[in-house]
Amino acid sequence: MGLLDRYLIRVVVLGGLASTAAFGLLILIFGAIDELPKVDATYHVLDAMTFVLLTMPGYLYDFYPAAVLVGGLLGLGSMAAHSELTVMRASGMSMLRLARPVLLGGVILALLGMLMGETVGAWGQEKANQMRAEARGSGVSVNLKSGLWLRDGDRFINVQQALVGGRLNHVRVFTINAQSLPDRIMTASYATSEGGDLWRLYDVRESTLSTAPPGGAVVVHTEPVREHVHLFSQKILNIAVLNPRHMNIIQLSTYVRYLKQNQLDASAYTAALWARVFAPISVLVMLFVTLPFVFAPQRGGGAGRWLFIAIVLGVVYLTLGQIVSAFAPVYGAGHAWVPFLSAALPPVLFGGLGFWALRRFNPARRINA
Repeated sequence: MGLLDRYLIRVVVLGGLASTAAFGLLILIFGAIDELPKVDATYHVLDAMTFVLLTMPGYLYDFYPAAVLVGGLLGLGSMAAHSELTVMRASGMSMLRLARPVLLGGVILALLGMLMGETVGAWGQEKANQMRAEARGSGVSVNLKSGLWLRDGDRFINVQQALVGGRLNHVRVFTINAQSLPDRIMTASYATSEGGDLWRLYDVRESTLSTAPPGGAVVVHTEPVREHVHLFSQKILNIAVLNPRHMNIIQLSTYVRYLKQNQLDASAYTAALWARVFAPISVLVMLFVTLPFVFAPQRGGGAGRWLFIAIVLGVVYLTLGQIVSAFAPVYGAGHAWVPFLSAALPPVLFGGLGFWALRRFNPARRINA
């Protein structure tokens, strides 16, 4: 690897990291503006700021491709403004030769972003939801291994998996007596929301433990469906359950496998899984999109115009990703290709747009190495 390659890689990586830091600062500011009005007697300012700090890496990963786009454009644009890229081209380096270290820098940024999103980002979202729920006194504890735990008076409710759309899998309700001993245990294979705090339980098995002397007895009652069961409010579930787009690949793969094994609709989680897979590719696509803007003619105030267009493209990319991903839960049931297409369409579309612009601003005879 030559000196110029290392220089270009350093410019791209440092520009991307600087832009990511700026985006992170904006996320902290807007997160604080959104969270501070929720402060009350039990949810203190320190709790709100801790929540914002914990959720920042996860939200930053959502904006990471756009941050890399802006950072790469500013870094390469600065080189173009100082005629460094012109000198490189004049020395015989072709467009594709210059693109190679730029994309290699993109690989480094993609790996750094993936490391952040798959570890700190997912962990922070889980811990933040748990911390806020406990601070607000909802009695909710969330752990992806043991499930969702809630306390309601003398009842302890455990849900192994809580899914978006109001479905609970493997529900257990423990009722204790005045001596804090188990009095009744109710289990259900799954439950669906009826609105409010009412749920419909399926495959119910209820065991009543008698503590009367001499030895007590266990009375078991089963029924296929039990309606209008008071468990907890859907609002509590919305606070506690992780959004699929903030779960890491391992967590999403586990949920998707479980849902498919039980013949349930996994489109929302499959779409989130494919979005995670394509996230590093999106970073490379964003850097590829910067090349036409950097090598476009910069006379007559064109640099500011191209910078504005590139930022708009970043916003359009994020918006398009959100719109297309919303199609997966609606049209994805029974169509395995819909979640994949919803995640692949934005990077493919923008990659094609970047290649067209590169050819448009730089004719074929100048692109070939």
